[in-house]
Amino acid sequence: MSLQKLLSQVLISATLIVGHSAYSPRVWSTELRTIPPQSDFDVSHNYFVTLLQLMLDNTSSEYGKSKVAHVVRMEQGRAFYELKRGEIIDVYWAGTSINREEEYTAIRIPLLKGLLGYRLSIIREDSKTKFQAIKKLEDLRKYTACQGRHWPDSDILESAGINVRRGPIYELMFGQLAAGRCDFFPRGIHEGGPEFLARREKYPNLRLFSDTIVYYPFPMYFFVRKGNLKLAKRLELGLERAIDSGEFDQLLKKHPITSTLFPLTQWGEKNIIAISNPLLPRDTPINNSRYWMRPDDLKSKP
Repeated sequence: MSLQKLLSQVLISATLIVGHSAYSPRVWSTELRTIPPQSDFDVSHNYFVTLLQLMLDNTSSEYGKSKVAHVVRMEQGRAFYELKRGEIIDVYWAGTSINREEEYTAIRIPLLKGLLGYRLSIIREDSKTKFQAIKKLEDLRKYTACQGRHWPDSDILESAGINVRRGPIYELMFGQLAAGRCDFFPRGIHEGGPEFLARREKYPNLRLFSDTIVYYPFPMYFFVRKGNLKLAKRLELGLERAIDSGEFDQLLKKHPITSTLFPLTQWGEKNIIAISNPLLPRDTPINNSRYWMRPDDLKSKP
């Protein structure tokens, strides 16, 4: 599928789902409010909205028919603030942390089966030779990463001794990298390719670099406001049913944004630098193969 067609599909899907903006509280049993794409290039948004709608459809017999609706565009920090208020959005997806699971109710099923923690990089073309020389963590510490101000990734990388330049706006980080204000922009292995292709004309001096993958256990969850137990129960039930029916794996393997992850063995020969995630709650079941894929899953089986 061409990038232009993919972007067109994402924007059409967003238009069909959103319908209108909403600022007043609504009954989520008929309409579940979340954010629209972060920018016109945010091609990964459609995957999560599609999964969310699938979860609602899987639970319509108990809770009634419901559709996903978009409200206003906002960055991660404000999105969590608005989620806590409960007046604009009802659900939001993001990487988890100890603080987030204390302040919000997480649906603790990884939306990418743990693959979010595998990070390739977008770099400048003139940095290719330097990055090809990276073999271990000490080598990577020579360079500065661009990351979001409120992203747990920023804290995780800093805890590993990697310099991080934090930015408040996702889209501007590509410009920061192109201008030389940081050296690499770590992205999930499902995100990097589509994001790079979407901006190739705008930033011709950027390139995708996947020879070295940074890995840390880092699940992305759906979050709801603390105390919204009915919605949390519905979303968990809907996702468990999607796993049982095979719909979840089918979406992961067939959606244009995530299909390029497969076969997983294509990543097994990469140079993987593993770092710890001090923000991950200790009881996270990272060894449960029902929900998680681990580094060994990327290796070719004899």
